[in-house]
Amino acid sequence: MRVYRLRVKEDYLDFIRSGKKRIELRAAYPQLRGIKTGDKIIFNDSIPAVVTGVKRYETFRQALREEPMEKIFPDNPSFERAVKRFHGLYPKWKENRYGVIAIKFRLIGEEK
Repeated sequence: MRVYRLRVKEDYLDFIRSGKKRIELRAAYPQLRGIKTGDKIIFNDSIPAVVTGVKRYETFRQALREEPMEKIFPDNPSFERAVKRFHGLYPKWKENRYGVIAIKFRLIGEEK
């Protein structure tokens, strides 16, 4: 089991803490490529979670089509607005070079 430390914006941290956000989408950087079910995530050095599933995608658009949007963005933006959020965080070349990873998780201490 490996431990990954991920930083998220405070708004999203609140969604994680409340149990509404359960999927983290990221550019699939080399340091995340080995993440697997059973690994641990610590969000912002304060919220521990366990990985319950991992799936790779070519683009954010593809991931947003296949994963439940409300578990990624509990504030329910439109599909296009959600895509724009990711493109605001990651330059298109990073998406093209690394692909996208969807990390499903549950908070440690929650029922399975």
